[in-house]
Amino acid sequence: MHRSLRGAALLAAVVLTGCATGGMGSRAARSQAASEAAAAARAWPVVTREHVDLWLHGYAMLTRDAAQVPVFRRGYRDSIEVRRRQANVLTGLDANHTRLATLMAQNSEIAGAQFLPLYFDSWDQMIQATGAFLQAEGNPRTANPAFRAQVALIASMLPTAQDREWLRLFTQSLGDESEHFFHRYWTAQQEQRGPLVVAADSLWMSLRPRFQRFLTNTHQLDGELVLSLVIGGEGRTLNASPQHNVMVVGLPESRAGLDEPIYGFAHEAVQSISNAAVFQNTTAADQRDGVAAGYGPTAAVRGGAMLLARVAPELADGFMRFYLGQAGVQPPAGNVEATFVGTFPLPTAIEASMSRQIDTALGGT
Repeated sequence: MHRSLRGAALLAAVVLTGCATGGMGSRAARSQAASEAAAAARAWPVVTREHVDLWLHGYAMLTRDAAQVPVFRRGYRDSIEVRRRQANVLTGLDANHTRLATLMAQNSEIAGAQFLPLYFDSWDQMIQATGAFLQAEGNPRTANPAFRAQVALIASMLPTAQDREWLRLFTQSLGDESEHFFHRYWTAQQEQRGPLVVAADSLWMSLRPRFQRFLTNTHQLDGELVLSLVIGGEGRTLNASPQHNVMVVGLPESRAGLDEPIYGFAHEAVQSISNAAVFQNTTAADQRDGVAAGYGPTAAVRGGAMLLARVAPELADGFMRFYLGQAGVQPPAGNVEATFVGTFPLPTAIEASMSRQIDTALGGT
């Protein structure tokens, strides 16, 4: 799932740079080649971020994820509860669980604040910004000038006094959770899975050139691919600008899962197109009544499969099997496509629109 500083415009249309084939003039061709070469020089590195995992961990422990494609890794909450019981750990996240969960249920805006850590480089930065936000009671005009932009950002996600109460309690609880459990857990997991991060980065760098034209033409030139202990098949993505994108996908549990970050990347990278296809092929009533929103997660899964089929077809079967597993469906032993399409059905118009737009983003290839 995406959050974009460009706002709802991404739902209305996908602005592609357009790479016509055949009749393109030499100047345009040189410009396109130069743009792609510059984009290819950007790293899109694979990284891990403790403050991102800590924040998402808090959400995972407070919610029951019932989506067809879950945001959080299947079994994450249960496995963490087992670890915490074994360590005899109780923190502020436990003490304040009921209050935090109740406020979340009462305020739909709080779900959108899952994206907040993607705007910051560390937990300390987040605490400084949220502290300034709470001190200013959510009003950027009265905030410390050094933090006005951050206060405005947080206010756009958490606009009410009740939201501010939740944020105050949540950050306090996470601080205690980090001190008494999560930091040690996260550090141990990084040591254990360090070779997997290195291997995933190597695989991604070998495949990234195949995605480059798509990334260039969908204005996702540069960014970070964050491997998370917490996240499931429905990633978290920030599109702040063409040069500043953050995609959070799952960190593999074993070498058998090394392709999974690529699956997550394809699912996230295609969402500006899948969102546009849904918007363009549903009615105002569909959008008002939530029908269009219901198509969004399915369209992202189907769009990710389309993208991989074009740029890395050897991964397409694995992608379909992975997302069937995320949906709790046992993939068949043989051809998986019919089961995949049946599990993630879409209106023909949305499917065709996504296919056309992905082809356009790939320059007609």
